[in-house]
Amino acid sequence: MASSSESRSCSNDKPHVLCFLQDLAPLRTVKVQGLTRGKRFYGCSYWPGFFENYVHNSYAFFKWEDEEDRVQELQYLLFEMDTRIDELEILIEELENDVKKLKETNWKLEYDVAKMAIENTEQLAIINSAIAD
Repeated sequence: MASSSESRSCSNDKPHVLCFLQDLAPLRTVKVQGLTRGKRFYGCSYWPGFFENYVHNSYAFFKWEDEEDRVQELQYLLFEMDTRIDELEILIEELENDVKKLKETNWKLEYDVAKMAIENTEQLAIINSAIAD
């Protein structure tokens, strides 16, 4: 049986536990003989009956009352990671734009240096011809 849930707070500070069908999962007590007799659990409100057609009740919801529910904590961590990913994607885009601008500036500087080299060569040729005369 699967054991995942979503919880919602209610007025008496006990969470409403929702099954996979997003219905309220009632709190029940184990009544069969064994080590867990008397232990409380949340189960799908449609069980028994609705899931009997599924092999091994693979879609049935089950959660012990005292089981730590980390769904909200994990959802928050996932939200934080998604937010960080979004921030990093924005940073990557900004850095890519900076690289593009730097490449353009570098190209302009290389062009200007080449142009100055040509002008200097021409000036040097004029000076050399003036000295030779």
